[in-house]
Amino acid sequence: MSTSTPLAPPETAAPETAAGQPDAAPPARDVVVGVDGSECALRAVRWAAREAALRGAPLRIVHAASYLGRGGASGPPLELARARSITAQAFTVARHTEHDLRASTEVVPGDPVGTLLRAAAASQLVVLGSSTTGAADELVLAPVAARLAARSPQPVIVVPRRRTGPPVGRPVVAVLGIGDPEDDEAVAEFAATAARRAGVSLTVLQTRPTARTEAATWTDVPTEWSRRQPDLEVHRTELPRASAGDLLSAACPAPLLVLSAGHGHLLHRTLDGPHRWLLRHCTSPMALVPPAQRSERGRREEGAPQN
Repeated sequence: MSTSTPLAPPETAAPETAAGQPDAAPPARDVVVGVDGSECALRAVRWAAREAALRGAPLRIVHAASYLGRGGASGPPLELARARSITAQAFTVARHTEHDLRASTEVVPGDPVGTLLRAAAASQLVVLGSSTTGAADELVLAPVAARLAARSPQPVIVVPRRRTGPPVGRPVVAVLGIGDPEDDEAVAEFAATAARRAGVSLTVLQTRPTARTEAATWTDVPTEWSRRQPDLEVHRTELPRASAGDLLSAACPAPLLVLSAGHGHLLHRTLDGPHRWLLRHCTSPMALVPPAQRSERGRREEGAPQN
């Protein structure tokens, strides 16, 4: 059960397609951002609003209000008012960030991970903020990001608390070699598209050992990068068996750090130690791209309501 806050202006119905003319392209799927009323969540809203505008997509602001219980919209008036205040503030921030953005809000009486997983099923991207800077913060916030990224059918962006100004002109960074070889292709495509949208170059960090007799995927072939990404400046760096700390030293600050969410069974995955360390210490937005082998059936299972 969910309740929507009617803050966005009603959208005008699209004109009917003329007879004999091809149908219009389907509308872009939502960019979803999870909010909890914190300043870190509002930073994620700003990031998500800009990203949605670049993608020509609507923004869906979701607040998981577990404190409402099963009553939902008929729950305690003060608690319901609190939930709607959180989404109203996030909506205002989104529209101040991108004035023409199509945005909607939703209050869902459920836990954050399950709520955002269900929202992810119909979205193209999920964004959430994190204030994690060390072990103490990890006890509260990092598990939400880790559990969401470990199971989401869509890429998850974690926007951290920023300590310095935005990294103007810095390249987007793609980290290859995490997970299966075919996962590198999804990471490379996501990172290349993000770099083109931002108008910056792309740095590729290859962490797999170099002692291989043949390329595992096209991402291992420099000429393939030139052929597939002719309009993008790409720099490659070999960092075999790099630690999480080595990755941060080589990559940050960056407008976006892109890597695979890694190994694991579809419904029972957890992020490994390096992922959790990065979630705690990375000061740049981080995109966790789901494994390539995730099936369409699995995507439907992730989006199914949970009892």
